[in-house]
This record gives sequence, C-alpha cells and structure tokens, in this order.
Amino acid sequence: MSAVVKARRLLVADDDPITRQVIKHGFDSVGLTAAYFENGDDLLAGFNDSVEACLLDIQMPGTNGLDCLKRIKKDFPQVEVIMLTSLNQATEALEAVRLGAFDYITKPFDLKELTNRVSNAMAYCRSQRERDVLKNSLSEPQLKSPALGQSPAMQQVHELVQRIALTANSVLLTGESGTGKTLLARSIHTSSPRAEGPFISVSCPCLPGELLESEMFGHEKGAFTGATAQRVGRVQLAEGGTLFLDEIGEISLALQTKLLTFLQDKTYFRIGGEQSLVSDVRIVAATNQDLQQRVQAGLFREDLFYRLNVLPIEMPRLTARVEDIPMLVNQFVHRFAAENKQLVPTITPEYLIQLQQMPWPGNVRELKNAVIRSMTLRVDPECLSVGDLMGMPAPVPSLATLGGLSLAEIERRAIVETLELCGQRKAEAARVLGIAEKSVYNKMRRHGLIVDDPRA
Repeated sequence: MSAVVKARRLLVADDDPITRQVIKHGFDSVGLTAAYFENGDDLLAGFNDSVEACLLDIQMPGTNGLDCLKRIKKDFPQVEVIMLTSLNQATEALEAVRLGAFDYITKPFDLKELTNRVSNAMAYCRSQRERDVLKNSLSEPQLKSPALGQSPAMQQVHELVQRIALTANSVLLTGESGTGKTLLARSIHTSSPRAEGPFISVSCPCLPGELLESEMFGHEKGAFTGATAQRVGRVQLAEGGTLFLDEIGEISLALQTKLLTFLQDKTYFRIGGEQSLVSDVRIVAATNQDLQQRVQAGLFREDLFYRLNVLPIEMPRLTARVEDIPMLVNQFVHRFAAENKQLVPTITPEYLIQLQQMPWPGNVRELKNAVIRSMTLRVDPECLSVGDLMGMPAPVPSLATLGGLSLAEIERRAIVETLELCGQRKAEAARVLGIAEKSVYNKMRRHGLIVDDPRA
C-alpha cells in the first residue's frame, strides 16, 4: 500500500465504502488521483511529504477525523485538510476549522462542489510550499548576495543600495544585459527591513500577454481556457517581501495599466475575479532598455515610468569594473567546484590578467560562462591557466583605462596590479611580467612603492 500512496498528492479516509466509491467517481471525472483508506490510522500510516490535501470523515473507527487533523497539522502543517461532516455535526465542524482545517463539507454533498474545494486546497498548499521554498532560498549561501565588487564603480552602487534598501519606494535597475541586476535586486532585499519576507521574481519576457498577467496576479477557476483551478499570483506570494520584475520594458500596455493601479494603491484583481485584493510588497524592476525612449515611442506608459523610477540605480558594465574580475572568478570557481564535488583549483595570475583584458560584451554572465567552460575543459585538474580559455576572443587593450597615461604611470600601474593578482609574491609577479625578480624590486623603488631604510 505504501508504494502506491507515495505517488499520491491527495488522500481520502472514510469508513463507508459507498461514499469512497462516489468520491472516487467524482475525482476521476476531473482527473484527480487519490489514495483511499477505510480509517484514519491507515491514512496516517500512508502519509508522506508529497501529500498536498486530505479529505477526512469526522466519524471513523479508531483514530477519528479530528484526531487525524491534529496529527496532520502538527507533523505536516502545510497539508490542507477538508472535513466531511453530517448535518448534526456542526460543533465538530467548527472545532475542525479552529484546529486548522481548510474547509468542511456536509453530507450529502454535491460532487462538483467537493472537487472544487479539494482542488482549491491542493492549489493553496502548492502556493504556500513554493513561497516557503523561495523564502528559504535566501538563507542558502549560493543565493545570498555575494560581494558584488570593490571597484570604485561598484562602491558607488553599494552606497546607493544601503540608502535605498531602508526605504519602501519602488526601485528601477538599469544597465546592460548580464551585468548582475538580479543579484543587485536580491542585495537590496536582503539589506532591507523586508529581508525576512520572500523575494519573488517574475521574468517578464518569458510569458506572453494573459499568461504573464496570470503569473503576476493569479486567476480564478474558469477565467480562461485551461484555467481548471484557482491560481495564486506572484504578487500574493511576495506578501511582506519584494517583487522583482525583470525586464519590465517587455510587458504589454494592457498589463502596464494594471501594474500602475497596483503601484498606486496596492490593490489588484485576479483574472476572472470580482474581489479586490491587497498585497503589501515592494517593487524592484529591472531593464536593459531605455524606458524614456520607449515612452516617446508610445510603447511604455509615462506615468508608470515615473512610478517605477523613484529610486534609479545603473549597474556598470564589466569593462568599467575590471578590478572586480578576480573576485568574481573566485566566486564562480568555488561554486562550480562545490556543485560538482571537485577540488578547488589554483587560479593562475596569467589567467586572471587575460580575463581582465577581454571585451566582455555579455558582461558578468559571459564571464561566468567562460569560467564554467574553463573548469569543465581544463587540461590540468589542479589549476586554471590561459590555455583553458579555449574559444575566447583575443584580449584587447583597454584604451578607457590606459589612454592619457604616461609610460611611467602605465608601468607603475602594471606592477601594482600584477602584485595584487599574485598576492604580493614578487617572484611570481616577475614571471608574469617577463622580467627578473631584481627588476621588480628596482621598479618598485623607482615608483615609490618601496622606501629603503637608510640604516640598512
């Protein structure tokens, strides 16, 4: 029996075989698959983590429905329970609700009403589990905001995040694709008073029209073809936390209007719903487009733009923060090694220097892909070297960082940055620079990086 139950998300317990047969007929007609039991003891014995909802008769031999309910809510609090009651069991029905029952239904029951309530209970359980998974993911090391960077460009971003995070206003993140806007949104959330709440994201370009609206605001059963049950939207899942709208410039004008209404008074309607709902969330939106140009082209509402653009932050491209590449590479290498149960290899200075000289049109995302490719295809399992950058474009001189500098200034900068990459190991820096170790000391003295003690 347990092997059969393990695949079931819905359990039913009633000691009357006719009632069980009627329920099975009704569930089968709408595609609900359940495991059926004669009493509460057998149902509890067959319980597992995949269960989403239970239908329990109150009066059963052995462990009755109310006692089953208490055990379920204690051990599996997210599982929703619906009680089957008789007309003379009103007191027990109220007690069941007090103990945490999702609903109760009185015998004789209408099959359509029964299947609707059970479907709603299962959908609600799934939404709660999804919300908890997303909320708990914030405590996982790989999803906590790692250091975004210590370059001057990123230090300015850090300062803005610390100020903005403490407010409740909407935030608009701009910047090229792949610069790390999603990570920045998480950083704002984890630095805010809403950090204990969920961080829920919606990728706006992934779903068209009505499907995106349903994803954001939810829908009622029967609202459109295929809406076989009520759906809880991301806005409701983000209650008390942050709703991140990625690539906001892609949403339709019709959905922009509904989003504007929500931003103004925090109210919304599910598709097909007549009841106005309220959700307390903070909106953080991101785009790689020029929204002002889209406003002028009639593709984006001007009033929505100003609602979103209360607190803007622009994420710099990777070539404007090359100082952060060693830190980013180190993060990617450690994460890949942990996920694939591998030893962390040594990262050679030449490898990092090569990465810092590349153009990176895909920004941090492209850098991450390059590191993953290097980790997967590397020749030496103990280190990452320039030879592992197969298929990467040739490095280009960074005119933005070297243009206008004297040769002496360029030489000084090369020595300082190479020493940093080599952990201040002068012999290794000399090898990378292609000069003798003694020359490194002489050049450091010439540029004031070493001051000899006259008493020596």
